[in-house]
Amino acid sequence: MKTILIDYQSNERIGELQLKTQPRDREWVEINNKLYYIHRIVHTENDVLKLIVMAEDSPS
Repeated sequence: MKTILIDYQSNERIGELQLKTQPRDREWVEINNKLYYIHRIVHTENDVLKLIVMAEDSPS
């Protein structure tokens, strides 16, 4: 499943990846050895997911 990561604060695209499992809101995921907190998941057309995330080391 194609997944696009969007930064929670800046609303900028962080990256893109293929996920094998369905992520859930309000859980931590490790991507490229970095932890991200999923604030919101947005489903778009063509089986693309947008994850609105915040990196573990981001200022809160």
